[in-house]
Amino acid sequence: MAKCNWPLVAIHWRDAFDGDNGWTDVETYKPTEATVVTVGWLWPECLSGYVTLVNSYFPDEVPNLETTGMPVHIPNEMIIKTVVLDQPDFLEEKVAPQHYP
Repeated sequence: MAKCNWPLVAIHWRDAFDGDNGWTDVETYKPTEATVVTVGWLWPECLSGYVTLVNSYFPDEVPNLETTGMPVHIPNEMIIKTVVLDQPDFLEEKVAPQHYP
């Protein structure tokens, strides 16, 4: 299987969020920042002003990807940091599936 030619990254970012539903007392309300980590392959130059990650690709299309799965667009201003991850070494032989509780 072919490794994706796009980098695999973990993006740490500040999410937009809502306050409590209903009436909110402005003197006692304490908003809490929502920080998210999203992992995926970095789609270069997909959408201006955003970092775009995808969670799936077809190895048969490498190096010229034509199809991806579930793009996520994160505004550049909301990004805290980007960590480049090592891509796993995929084996061509079948491996027994792992089951997690």
